[in-house]
Amino acid sequence: MGPHAQENENDIFTRKSDDIKKAGESLWVSKIDVKFVGECRRRFNSKVGYLILVESSGHGKSAENTKTTDQATQNSEDKIIWKDITKSISQVTGKLGKSATAYYFDDIELYDKSKSIDLDKYAESNDYLRAIKFRQGHSNVFAKKSDIKMPEGMKSHERKIVAVLRLKYPYVVWVK
Repeated sequence: MGPHAQENENDIFTRKSDDIKKAGESLWVSKIDVKFVGECRRRFNSKVGYLILVESSGHGKSAENTKTTDQATQNSEDKIIWKDITKSISQVTGKLGKSATAYYFDDIELYDKSKSIDLDKYAESNDYLRAIKFRQGHSNVFAKKSDIKMPEGMKSHERKIVAVLRLKYPYVVWVK
């Protein structure tokens, strides 16, 4: 997570918080693997889910800042039935294509980056012996807290928490 489309983090968070105050919801465009979309719905099963946004790694290649400001006007939970994005929320922008996706949420809790999380204490939930590893195209993972520090984790496993989004059904939508 970082600045995008000529907008800094604080401006983005202020805008998203205002969306929630006005409309009770907001959208966060992100590249989300289609398998992750289905898994969100299966695991959360119409209950609330949470997405922790952590700072990018200072090592190696981290998430690229979005430079495009394509504006989404519609969203869909199934790519069949599309509905207009409510005018009560601010512009939903990002790199849009045939499979552009966005998190659908109704609350955002901001952190002053004084709180951090040790990702080596979390395992991928489908493989309890494997540490979480973010990489390009694989930065959304379901995790389970471990009682032990996971071996072979990431080089920069200690990350600052930026914000937590409270996801609501359908958790992820396609946008165009």
